[in-house]
Amino acid sequence: MPKIKQVYSTLRTHYYLLLLTFILISFSNVYSQKKISVKYVASNEFVIDGVLDEAMWDTAIVSSEFTEYFPTDSKLVEYQTEIRMLYNDAFLYIGIKAHSPGMDYQTPSYERDFSISGADVINLMFDTFSDRTNAFLFGINPYRVQREGLISNGGTSGNLDLSWDTKWLGESTIDEFFTTSEIRIPMSAFKYKEGVTQWKFNAMRSNTQSNTKSSWAPVPLSQNQLNLGYFGTMTFEKPLVKSKSPISIIPYITPSYSKDYLNDERSFDFKTGFDVKIPIKSSYMLDLTLNPDFSSEDVVAGQNNVTRFEIKQDETRQFFIDNGDLFNEFGLPDDALAFYSRRVGVGSNTDGNDISVPISAGIKFTGKVNKGLRIGVLDVQTSGDKDEFIPKNNNLVLAAQQKIFSKSNISFFFINREVTNPNDKYSGTRYNRVAGTDLKFFSKNNSFDAQVFFHKSFTENIESNSISTGTYLNLEKRKYTLRFTGQYIDNGFQSDLGYIRRKDIVRANPFFEYNIYPKTNALNTIILKISNNLFWMPSDDMRFVGSDLLLASTFNFTSGASVALTGAERYEYLDEPFNPGSGDGEPLPIGGYNYRDLKVDFNTNKRNAFWLEGNIKYGSFYTGTKSTTDITFQYRVQPIFFVSLNVQYDDINLPEPYSSNNLWYIGPTLNFTFTKTLFWNTDIQYSTQTDSFFVVSRVQWRYAPLSDIYLTYSGVNTTNPHILVERGLFLKATYWLDIKRKKNGTFF
Repeated sequence: MPKIKQVYSTLRTHYYLLLLTFILISFSNVYSQKKISVKYVASNEFVIDGVLDEAMWDTAIVSSEFTEYFPTDSKLVEYQTEIRMLYNDAFLYIGIKAHSPGMDYQTPSYERDFSISGADVINLMFDTFSDRTNAFLFGINPYRVQREGLISNGGTSGNLDLSWDTKWLGESTIDEFFTTSEIRIPMSAFKYKEGVTQWKFNAMRSNTQSNTKSSWAPVPLSQNQLNLGYFGTMTFEKPLVKSKSPISIIPYITPSYSKDYLNDERSFDFKTGFDVKIPIKSSYMLDLTLNPDFSSEDVVAGQNNVTRFEIKQDETRQFFIDNGDLFNEFGLPDDALAFYSRRVGVGSNTDGNDISVPISAGIKFTGKVNKGLRIGVLDVQTSGDKDEFIPKNNNLVLAAQQKIFSKSNISFFFINREVTNPNDKYSGTRYNRVAGTDLKFFSKNNSFDAQVFFHKSFTENIESNSISTGTYLNLEKRKYTLRFTGQYIDNGFQSDLGYIRRKDIVRANPFFEYNIYPKTNALNTIILKISNNLFWMPSDDMRFVGSDLLLASTFNFTSGASVALTGAERYEYLDEPFNPGSGDGEPLPIGGYNYRDLKVDFNTNKRNAFWLEGNIKYGSFYTGTKSTTDITFQYRVQPIFFVSLNVQYDDINLPEPYSSNNLWYIGPTLNFTFTKTLFWNTDIQYSTQTDSFFVVSRVQWRYAPLSDIYLTYSGVNTTNPHILVERGLFLKATYWLDIKRKKNGTFF
């Protein structure tokens, strides 16, 4: 115990010294002062055609002088962008003129919410509460392809969710040396307070022909371009009135056929359900889902896993993504999340295997009580699985976030997973609850941020040692980055709806990065990094159980290509036997292991039709060696077709009697975008680690705004031996119905 107290006291002292240093440095940060005025226009007689020929546009105030973000951040960009805005009670109108050296514009596809890597685009971002925490994003490219999303957590790490959907119009035209875009966004698409006259705003543009990225309000190259701390101000001529957002009802039907070849069983099924979105005033949203169907959601990419720990995957289900930052960001995102929404709809059977279970219904209420207080309620009921002895569960999350200082916040949450049909035959505990608080500090322009959190779990039959706490400090300047992560997790801490990578640890992770800006045309930046991730086990008298010492250098070229070299010195203590090769040999015994490896990361210019990115790593591995190759290739025929191929290969060589193995993961994706409304996507996943071959092929027809018909084929095989397991065919139809409200609250 004295040793634990000594280590804790040392860590606490270093933490306070680091926090004080970072806060003092961060005081030098100031907001951008760039401004744009938005004139009021009574008329809605705009023809949205990408031609700014209406007389109303002559009254708009033009704002330009975009600053280059890449390859440099110290001058006005050569090919400028002009923005003008008008508004009234119903719509926000935006006119854009973007100059270019020619007409060779790039777009990966015609599909909405396209990737902007190597593509031309202009993104418009609106912080409607001026709190520099969340923002709406609307983007358009020269081919009239639209994208919209939500920026969260200040945008410091590029927190952009493109799954958010709303109805708006945008058209573009291409001329010899410029493109023109005309946009109309309903005021009901935004959330804001009635009577305000200012929003925070920024715009960013990618110009592939000049190989530049630029921003309306300047953003340093060392910061993410989505960073809300650098937004300027847009001022409305008159105070904004409350918008009357429609109630949206999205019903679906899904007839399907599937065959289980192992049991020789055929199944015909017919599912129906709906989602409802009910705006309440201008700041709240009530989401309801009944019997949701996720057959049309994106396929989550697979990968080899030769570690002892679970790999965290992204959420793809729309219901959990909208305003998900209010629920999903308690703790550390890669190590200790109190709530991880992908857990909802998954249960463990009596063998400890994860099984998907249906979601019966869900409700979500989110919004801002005032300028400082944000609240959220998420409640989802799952059906369970009698054959797998998985009970029904109610999954509840309550969250509140209060703004403090200029743009920091303190949050509180309560999570409750509870069985609703208890039975002694069912697996797992009857309940699991987690409560806690997170304090997040952001400097004015987000160049410094800090987090401190304290979480406690309450689980049946676990009465003590149930704490998860930690801190994160991050200072980003033009020439350097300083970062420190500290963490403590009890062995008894349990969050059934969370993501806890490892328990029973004390962790300290200092990190330093130094940026060099060569004065050459070819090389943009050189980045030098050093990091040491250290672990102790508190339940065993603070025994040292792991470290990852990394030294890295990255060379970023002005073409967009990069190459990096990383050397690692590692130590890992196995507290139980482990078989990293997943073979038939004996597992590695309990004990400590030292090993080293060298890794090369690379990517080519993504503006080209063919590009690749990936890494190659080789080194010692426990008692043997391991070489890893992980490369993604992509080729596109603009804008109709692209093919992407991810290949992962792990060659594990351990001495007898331990398992050596060659692990392959091959994941091709083929995407056809025939028009802006007709798409065909096929994902294939082959894995020798899981002995599986998986195919999902889906045709999507967007027959009306935000309304789709999907035809999906899925197939599963084993690979060793090759056995046909299951085939399925799903036809899903959705329709987005908006019910408008009159000013008196009635519908029409």
